Amino acid sequence: MGKLTRRDVVLGGGTSAGVIAGFPAPAILRAQETVTAKWATATPGFTVVFYDYIRDNRLDQKYGLRFPEPILNSSIGTLFNDFVAGSYELMIASWDPILVRQQAGVPCQLLCTLMTADMIGIVATKSGPAGVADLKGKTIAAPQQSGVYRMTRAFLKEFDNVDIEAVAQVQNADNPAQGVTLVIADRADAAVAWEPMISSGMVRRPDLKVIYNAGEVFRAKTSLDLPYFCVNVRKELLDRAPGMSTKLNAMFAECVAGIEANFDQVADKYAARALIDADVLKSAKRAGRLRFKYGAASNPTTQKTITKASEILVRQGVLTKPADAAFFAS
Repeated sequence: MGKLTRRDVVLGGGTSAGVIAGFPAPAILRAQETVTAKWATATPGFTVVFYDYIRDNRLDQKYGLRFPEPILNSSIGTLFNDFVAGSYELMIASWDPILVRQQAGVPCQLLCTLMTADMIGIVATKSGPAGVADLKGKTIAAPQQSGVYRMTRAFLKEFDNVDIEAVAQVQNADNPAQGVTLVIADRADAAVAWEPMISSGMVRRPDLKVIYNAGEVFRAKTSLDLPYFCVNVRKELLDRAPGMSTKLNAMFAECVAGIEANFDQVADKYAARALIDADVLKSAKRAGRLRFKYGAASNPTTQKTITKASEILVRQGVLTKPADAAFFAS
């Protein structure tokens, strides 16, 4: 008899499982076979680190999953369009653009949260606007197809009664790095951006500062930590095998805990993949703008926070209706 393969062993090994005899493997064993799926995120940025950490530590294999090299896209618009088209089944991004698409009929849901909105805000140089009140008549660079931009604009309208599109000229940036670069080059007065591109800009131009932090504002007004980067999935992935949501949540919960506990080492190892210097990542973490907070979409606090935030987006015309139970993966 020939040497058994690993697959033979998984399926029961030898003729006792019917592998060589030609009988099908029992249903319970077939259900345990590895599920392979595609995932994607934007570049440059920290989100690719979650994927690389999972793969390098074999957390996907631990939970019966297999994720290959992630798809990276520098165009946020293309990233979301490909998710809608089903080119991949999981993506890390903000939750509100996914909610828009879910409400439009795309079969997708929020799986869990990874980081808070303390990482997003508006930056300007020392000679630029010092605060929200100074944005009038200025030029603001922003990735207008991103959740960051829509969320930041909505919060400014909700909490500060300022509509940046009414008081300033907003020019589109293809990604947050581009917006920060325009401010550094004095081609824009301010930029809507997120970490670690904010801290990277501060290294390149030390007088760059954050004049508005969305996470801090939301917490001050609601006493809740607003999630920003989240795991969003197409329902086909959740329906592919029993307990898929539970497996994915466990994998990402372990990933977030590992990154938080070993951040400096993680920054050193994955800086090149994030296209951000390790010292920049560490600086953003020390400044409190990189805050990791895992929360399952099935958690009542997660649902309460995102529902409240979505109600603000409805009032400010970003959404037509708030999140409901169908948005949260169980």
